[in-house]
Amino acid sequence: MRSALSPLIAAAVASAAVMLVPDRTTDAQAQYTMAFGTTAPDGTPWSDQLMDLKRRIEKESGGRIAVKMFLGSSLGSEVEMVEEMAGGKGRIQAGGFSTAAVGQALDLPILELPELPFLFNSTAEADTVLDTVLYQPVDAALKTKGVVLYTWAENGWRSFATKGDAAVRSPADLAKYKMRSQESDVHLNMYSALGVQAVKKPVAEVLPSLKTGIVSGFDNTPLFSLAAGWINAASHYTLSKHIYQPAAIVYGKSFYDGLPADLQTIVMANRTEEAARGRKGVRALESQLIGAIRDSGVEVVELTSEERSAFRKSCRKEVHAKFLAQHPDLQDEYAAVKSKLQSMRGK
Repeated sequence: MRSALSPLIAAAVASAAVMLVPDRTTDAQAQYTMAFGTTAPDGTPWSDQLMDLKRRIEKESGGRIAVKMFLGSSLGSEVEMVEEMAGGKGRIQAGGFSTAAVGQALDLPILELPELPFLFNSTAEADTVLDTVLYQPVDAALKTKGVVLYTWAENGWRSFATKGDAAVRSPADLAKYKMRSQESDVHLNMYSALGVQAVKKPVAEVLPSLKTGIVSGFDNTPLFSLAAGWINAASHYTLSKHIYQPAAIVYGKSFYDGLPADLQTIVMANRTEEAARGRKGVRALESQLIGAIRDSGVEVVELTSEERSAFRKSCRKEVHAKFLAQHPDLQDEYAAVKSKLQSMRGK
């Protein structure tokens, strides 16, 4: 992974400027063109990994596939890009998106299941559940909506950032802020359980909304908060780690099905290795990122176990129960996740 902290901070200062990454493989050379959309900003482990994926596909296909990489939400919000890709008639043939956004866009709540608040206690738990319990049912569900799952990617542990005088150490503190929510029922339900007023905003609208006071806070990972420039509009960052958020690299099924068998094999190759690489690249920067947030003048609030437990008790049971009540067809999948977690915890 060639990303270091300095280009990451540079991307944050630039507010993750939207760009189209130049392609070496020209349309004239290629038989197939894959437009790849993502919210990932340039100068991050995500963009590095995606650019390497682009290079591998172009090289191994002998230039028969040209991959055009669109970073920084340049083709729209996550939900918009997923909808367009799944339809098979738009500008996008592939992408890297948060799982909740994919689930919301395609009305597939199984994609929102991993983002239930306080579901996982560790990244090891999340990795095991995603790889051994959820990959196959998620892939099958996506195919019914015109999408093929390539591999998992990483956003990480989301925490609360706020713009105000007081640090957030409790749900009551958080309720004083109007928080931006990702376009996901699970995220909105979490804020509701915490007694917080939340406003749905796509990625491209968050920074302007913070600057104008439409919202006064958000939750996201240290990496995305820095790379997107959102942390510059905050005064406090509370390490609640309330949601572990995976991402997914996916292909439009109509595009994938239209490839000959040898090219299908190429675009699906190295799935396990890519998942491991994405996770390692993001996690390796964690302590540096927290330090960079502190250095930017934002107060980093480290919760005690009791304080974090108060957030857990305020929302976990209610949001999980509401999810299952809204999606009774996912009882078996939820039970399989819980069973795996219990076995890992020795219960």
